[in-house]
Amino acid sequence: MTSNNRLSGRPARAAMAALLLCAVFTAAQAQQPSDQERRQKMIDDCEQNFGSEIDCTREVDTELRAEALQSGGRVIHLRPPH
Repeated sequence: MTSNNRLSGRPARAAMAALLLCAVFTAAQAQQPSDQERRQKMIDDCEQNFGSEIDCTREVDTELRAEALQSGGRVIHLRPPH
């Protein structure tokens, strides 16, 4: 028994899988905090555990720069190298 339904077969299954993957990926992105929200949460956590806002801000910024370098990001230097 064959089906005349246009949404059957391998191309339709591939399209449905792609749509499902897009939906899952979009939902996962929506749950991730923005960079600024993540930075602020990291600073708040550091302050609760260690104290000083200034030290925590420096520590978090250093950690975020290190993450960016590891993932291939670029760092903008405010001073020329010595």
